[in-house]
Amino acid sequence: MGLIKVINRTLIKMRHNLSKKSKIKNKKIVITGSNSGIGLELTKELVNDNVVISITNENSNGINKIKNNNLQTLSQNLEIDDFPEDFISEIKKFKPNIVINCAATFGPKEQNFIKLESQKFNKILNVNFFSPLKISQYAFLGEHLNQVVNISSEMGSISRNKKGGFYYYRLSKTILNSFSKNLALELKQNNINVFCIHPGSVKTKMNSSGLMSAEVSAQKIINIISKNDAALSGEFLNINGDTIKW
Repeated sequence: MGLIKVINRTLIKMRHNLSKKSKIKNKKIVITGSNSGIGLELTKELVNDNVVISITNENSNGINKIKNNNLQTLSQNLEIDDFPEDFISEIKKFKPNIVINCAATFGPKEQNFIKLESQKFNKILNVNFFSPLKISQYAFLGEHLNQVVNISSEMGSISRNKKGGFYYYRLSKTILNSFSKNLALELKQNNINVFCIHPGSVKTKMNSSGLMSAEVSAQKIINIISKNDAALSGEFLNINGDTIKW
């Protein structure tokens, strides 16, 4: 790792330690992608003062280390087209106040134009777009929803795409961004805010070269959620709450 990257990571951590950290309390929250990375750190931070449903894939080793009566874990493969009725029912009857769609997959390394395949793309779309869509629908039907939080990526920005490539991931996140904007307009009449957030350059399994820890990113996301600012609903945000061009 280069010296500059080490310095940047250290500075980010120092600023995080000195920054104000908002809290969320007494909410019912659904979090996807909770077994690792940002989703796991969000769960760790939120579960003490809220009731949380954590949605993981078949591997739940990370989330199983959290011992808290406020936590319920649901195992569900988000790559499939249709979710089982018992899974859907659990989310509806939970009556969530907040949904945080954090699960994501980058897809294969080979994402060049000539090698794109619809079957591979469909699996990525199911995780990165259709699962946020469906889980938001189920939560809405619980009739207590206040916020939908979609963890997207700057790579979904059309205006900021200067390098091309990574078709599967970019396209899936661009669709998620468009969905977030559209949903915010529709749900405004229901007083439900929709936040679309780029979590920053986070060091995770998907991005080993990231500059900040998942813990830092998770806290900054919580800061945005805690404010629940209707003026930012339907905007594309970085983790400091500043807008990003679509």
